Amino acid sequence: MKATETRCNLCDGSKFKIIEDEEKPYYVLKCLHCGLVFVDPVPDFSYLATHYDESYYADWMAAQQTKRLKMWDRRLKNIEKSSRKGRLLDVGCATGTFLQQAQSSGWEIRGTEYSPYAAAYAKDKLKADVFCGHLMDAHYDDSFFDVVTFWHVLEHVTDPTRYLQEAHRILKPAGLLVVAVPNVNDYPMQIAYRLVKRRALKLFSKDDREIHLFHFSAQTLQKYLQKTGYNSIRIAPDYGITEYSKRLINNIAVLFYYALGLKIFNALEGHATRI
Repeated sequence: MKATETRCNLCDGSKFKIIEDEEKPYYVLKCLHCGLVFVDPVPDFSYLATHYDESYYADWMAAQQTKRLKMWDRRLKNIEKSSRKGRLLDVGCATGTFLQQAQSSGWEIRGTEYSPYAAAYAKDKLKADVFCGHLMDAHYDDSFFDVVTFWHVLEHVTDPTRYLQEAHRILKPAGLLVVAVPNVNDYPMQIAYRLVKRRALKLFSKDDREIHLFHFSAQTLQKYLQKTGYNSIRIAPDYGITEYSKRLINNIAVLFYYALGLKIFNALEGHATRI
C-alpha cells in the first residue's frame, strides 16, 4: 500500500495497491476502489514532444504503410456505420493518415497533435487545420464536431478525465466519441511475452519508446465514459496490430471474447455518444 496524497483520476479514491516499483521514484498503482491502473507520480515528459520526430514515424510511413492503411480504412468504416459524415476531429493525429482517409471519404477534418514534427507534416499533407498542442488549448467551439476520435492517445495524457470532458464539450449532442486504448487485461499477450522473453511484461519504464501513464481495462474505460457524460457505450476489440505473430495471439483472445464474453484481447475500442 502506498500512503501519499495521490488521488485516483477516475474515482478520486486514495487507497492503492502497488503493481510495480522497479522504477523508483515512480510506481504503478492500482486503485482499490475502481481498479484503475496508473503511474504515480506523473513524470515530467514535456521533452517527449521532440522525441516524436521524423525517425519515430519513419517505419509507419514505410515498412508498415500498407498494413496501417488497411487498419485506418477498417476503423473509418466502423465509424461510418454509426455516424453520418460531418466534422471529425482526430486527437493525437500523428502524421495524419487517418484524417487523410476520412478527408477522401467526404469528412470535414480537424486534428490535434503534440509532436511539432508530426503536426507540421499532417498540416502540410492535408492542407487542413491541425493544431499543435493539447486538445484543451485548441479552443474549439461548443458542439462543433460530429465525431471525436482518440486512437491510442488517452493512455499517454496526464488527465484522461479532462480530455474526455473537453471532447464532450466540443461534440454535438448525440455526437460519436471513439476511444482506443491498450487493454491492461491482455492476458494471452502477457503470457506469450513471458514465455518468449522469460520475464514479465512491464507496464512502465521511463526508457520506453512510448510511455503509458494510464492502463485501462474494459471496466475502467466504461466508467470513464459514464463519468464524463456519455451513453450508448460499446466496448469491443480494437484490431490495430500490424505484426503477424502478435495479431495471431490477439485473434485467439478475440475468440474467447465472442465465445465467452471475456475482454482479454490486446486493445479496447470504445464507441459512445454524448448525452
